[in-house]
Amino acid sequence: MISVIMPVYNGAEFLKETIESVLNQTEKNFELIIINDGSTDQSEDVILSFSDPRILYFKQENSGAAAARNRGLEKACGDFVVIQDADDISLPNRFEVLKSQFTSPTVGIVHSDVLLINEENHPMGYWAASNIEKSSMLRFFLKIGTPFNNNSLMLRRKALENLRYDPSLRIGEDTEMISHVAKSWDAVHVPKPLLLYRRHTNNLTNEKDYHVLFAHMQKFLDSHTLEELVPELDWHNAELKENQARACAIISLFLLRRRMVHDCQAWYNRSLETLNGSNDSIVNAIGHIILGNYKNALNFLHSYPEQNPVVENYVGETYALLGQMEKAFAHFLKALQLNPLYLEPLDNLKAIGGLKGLNLLDRSWNNFLFANN
Repeated sequence: MISVIMPVYNGAEFLKETIESVLNQTEKNFELIIINDGSTDQSEDVILSFSDPRILYFKQENSGAAAARNRGLEKACGDFVVIQDADDISLPNRFEVLKSQFTSPTVGIVHSDVLLINEENHPMGYWAASNIEKSSMLRFFLKIGTPFNNNSLMLRRKALENLRYDPSLRIGEDTEMISHVAKSWDAVHVPKPLLLYRRHTNNLTNEKDYHVLFAHMQKFLDSHTLEELVPELDWHNAELKENQARACAIISLFLLRRRMVHDCQAWYNRSLETLNGSNDSIVNAIGHIILGNYKNALNFLHSYPEQNPVVENYVGETYALLGQMEKAFAHFLKALQLNPLYLEPLDNLKAIGGLKGLNLLDRSWNNFLFANN
């Protein structure tokens, strides 16, 4: 059975259509657990207008989306769990398709693409996901964020044992929680828009507080070791303090690219403190990349005395930032010759190739390219 958990807070405007999209699924074996999180509009009237026995309705004082989801998890009896937002629409075969992908006991996550819609049910855009190997998950969460359309997920309930959403997080609580699942379970991607994800005024964040925006990322960083976050360093043979300093510098660059400027500075300072007055060409080079002093960065990188895949990658990145793509390409290839499992140069090859032209083998994107607007 599937447990569908639907937190509701003042969602009356779209709630009827959302509930109907769940009740009309081709997969019939599910329970719909609706948690009214202290709504003050007509949400309860909409919920009570349905008499389907699969609906289980609970009310609580307003405690936030994380607390409402957690209560739904406490009530859930299914083998699989779906979190259905109160304004999104599930296409009729969504549950059936997602459930069919749990073909191995190691699969804990099945996710899909989503079509964005607005208040008038007009299409606004398309969010495509992809299959990410478990070994690449941590780096993706660090560099980019969630590799999933979080609202598209179906989860194996067993994967959620001892896990709950963090009520202290106002933004990113779903990403923080799913990052723990993704470490231990395989994920399967369905490249179809099985969910219509509604974007409207009430669910677009206007949050300006830096800590609120990035608290989930700070918690993610605190919950992993440097060795886990930056595995490309030679942790077994090189000096530990040297590697720790380099790892902190690399993380600081990732955080800058995610616009986490305060955390970028804090992690680079941590790198310098770890060196305790010593010099390191990789740390110095990354500092100059952060500041945009690319020629100085190259001088430090070229001064490194040994062949090193991390050095080759950042030489390549620096040349790419200077617009010298042929040189960048050569250094990314060199990094992969030295360490074929190194993820960064692979991503960078994708980036410089995409600059020249991105070719999608799925031609359905072009069906209406020349239609009259």
